[in-house]
Amino acid sequence: MSTKNTDLRVGLFVMASLIIGGGTAFIVGQQRNVFDRFVVYHAIVDDAEGLRKGSPVRVAGLTAGAVTDVDFTEQGRVQITFRISERYADRVRGRPGQIPDPTAQVPQPSRVVIGSKGMLGDKLVEVTLGNAALPAWPAARPLPTRGSGGGLMETAARVMGEAEGVARNLRSATDPLRDQQFTNDLQRVAANLATISEQVADGEGTLGRLVRDEQFGRDTAETMANLRTASRELSSTARSIRLVADEVRSGDGSAHRLIYGPEAADAAGDIGDAASELALALRAVREGDGTLHTLIYGDEGTELLANLTEASDDLAHITGEVRAGRGTIGGLLVDPSIYEDVKRLVGDLQRNDILRALVRYSIRRDAPTTDVDVEPASDAPADDPPTSP
Repeated sequence: MSTKNTDLRVGLFVMASLIIGGGTAFIVGQQRNVFDRFVVYHAIVDDAEGLRKGSPVRVAGLTAGAVTDVDFTEQGRVQITFRISERYADRVRGRPGQIPDPTAQVPQPSRVVIGSKGMLGDKLVEVTLGNAALPAWPAARPLPTRGSGGGLMETAARVMGEAEGVARNLRSATDPLRDQQFTNDLQRVAANLATISEQVADGEGTLGRLVRDEQFGRDTAETMANLRTASRELSSTARSIRLVADEVRSGDGSAHRLIYGPEAADAAGDIGDAASELALALRAVREGDGTLHTLIYGDEGTELLANLTEASDDLAHITGEVRAGRGTIGGLLVDPSIYEDVKRLVGDLQRNDILRALVRYSIRRDAPTTDVDVEPASDAPADDPPTSP
């Protein structure tokens, strides 16, 4: 009997130990950092999104505590109470009265975000790091919140929505391909492009020569170099003109005085007076009865123009005849045989003694008061025999 009681007591003790050990393990597994000191914070949101007591709390991705309570407030919103280990509490920073926009380029405070973990989408609380320049957040004030990070299903839904939009865009882009005319046009364009590329590869056309012909490429490069040189010269000319304009504007030369000085006004006045005089003269010609009026507005002007036209025609006819070698002047200018005959005649005259004597006699007769000695031509030897006729 005593043995049975002992076995019973041992069995009860073992069972109690297993229950206590399992409960302890469960509690330790659910409550991280069991032996740490904690700071209790709270945040107010519109939707807890399935968050419950015991959900983990992370600070910058590190598990730092757990949710202790999720309940409604008197205003109908949801208050999340959670605790964070003192080791991480100094990372929670911000000024309660100064909560900037999350996109502003200023030091940002810590914010509470409801996120999810794992494939099943278990909810947790994410607390972002506050800027080190901000003071520690007072635990009695609710932390600012930010929109939910979304779980796996929300992410999948968002991805599916984006994929649907992409598919819709692809469908819109490929709808024209169903049109046979559009397909034919694309085929013709592809064929033309193939022909052009083949011609370029064979060196045909300007582009082909530019790609294949080395001389054409060198000529093109030389042309571009000339264009660059011309551009530089044009720039230099523009600078010179600008310098001249500056010199005219700021100098004291004639151009400056003519443009900016009183001389400009005097010149303008003189030009105006000249224009007035010219206008008066033109009016007198138009309204008077002088020679110019008669030539311009009378019959004499028409007759003079006709005579000038006729004279111009005659001059053009004579010039054409001379150019064609007709007539004496035309023959002298065009026929080389006449030139050779004249040249030969002059040479014969220089070599003929009788003709030279006649020339001397004529000169003495024309100038009786002056003795003129006619010397033999330097290019004709004195002892040349007389030429036979």
